[in-house]
Amino acid sequence: MLTRKEIILLATFGAIAPLAIDMYLPAMPALAANLGISARLAGQSVSVFLIGIAAGQLVTGPLSDRLGRRPMILSGLALFTLASLVAAMATAFPVLLAARLFQALGACAVMVSGRAVVRDRLDARESARLFSLLALIGGMAPVLAPMIGAGIIQFGEWRLIFLVMAAFSLLTLLFAFPVLTESRSAATAANARFEHPFRSYVALLRNRQLLGYLATAACNSAAFFTYVANSATVLIDGYGMTPRAFSILFAANSVGLVCANQINRRLLRTRMPAQVLRLSARNALVFASALLLFAATGAGGLPVLVGLLFLVVASIAPVQANTMAGGLGVDPLRSGSTAALFGATTFTAGAIASWIAGLAYRGDGGGLAVVVAFCLVGSALATFRLVAREPDPQPAE
Repeated sequence: MLTRKEIILLATFGAIAPLAIDMYLPAMPALAANLGISARLAGQSVSVFLIGIAAGQLVTGPLSDRLGRRPMILSGLALFTLASLVAAMATAFPVLLAARLFQALGACAVMVSGRAVVRDRLDARESARLFSLLALIGGMAPVLAPMIGAGIIQFGEWRLIFLVMAAFSLLTLLFAFPVLTESRSAATAANARFEHPFRSYVALLRNRQLLGYLATAACNSAAFFTYVANSATVLIDGYGMTPRAFSILFAANSVGLVCANQINRRLLRTRMPAQVLRLSARNALVFASALLLFAATGAGGLPVLVGLLFLVVASIAPVQANTMAGGLGVDPLRSGSTAALFGATTFTAGAIASWIAGLAYRGDGGGLAVVVAFCLVGSALATFRLVAREPDPQPAE
């Protein structure tokens, strides 16, 4: 079991990466002007962070199994704090990029190890319920972070935002030090000591059930990243929506995420994660059909597109929580490496899908709808073909 303080810590861990990505976006023009670079070049500081998060998890996952959850989390928070301070003092863009990379490495150490802690302590069903609860924080952080950043720059320049990130991470570290205990089992430690990380990943990727959870999560995440990366262009440029109206709509969709997570927690009182995933897969096929119909006909225009996107975004949360819980239960001895695979594949799939949607841009949202629809179909097929054929994970002894 987990104490209330530990659950608060885990929720805080989940907020670190979204805050690091979104909090300084309102200050991007000021950052570019201060460092003497273009706005487009300044955007590379976001890309570097995302690359670091995706690739870094593949390193920090096996290290979490080998060294332990607590050392990885504490060192990750310390690294994030130091990197944030360097970013705040950067006077050259390459220094800022390096700081952002180390921020990402610190954040992914915390993220991966935090997910592994959940699986170390809870069975599959309770893990899924907790992941849904943690996703409430993760769902609100991208909405609140830009607002916090916009408020901060009212009192100072862009560097102040990175100082706030450093303070947030340092406070989390100070809170975690006495509260967080080691959860890794002796069996996991022994297995990690004598197994090369590459062999660990090979063993995991040979597991059909885990591949099902990974494919389901990757395609589902790709649908979400496609929405995040392309919805502003479609709705503002294509349909003439004002930036303020779009921000309200974006916030409303995040409320849908919160509500869906609550529904998922209720369903998990009587069902296992794989059973809820099958319900989500059926919904995904319905939403995909509606999106393809919209792309072909444009029926209903903006109201229909907005309604469909709301349903799609809300449907993301249960799938992510249940695939993570189910996947981490497949091989408890490699839960750190498993969490790393989930992080790396979901970020990579999201980057690829959002790039394709950009190439397929249509002002009426048809290109966005088609890409999201295919992602949903892929997620449903992975569930039915791989996850559904396996028995539901049983609660741990």
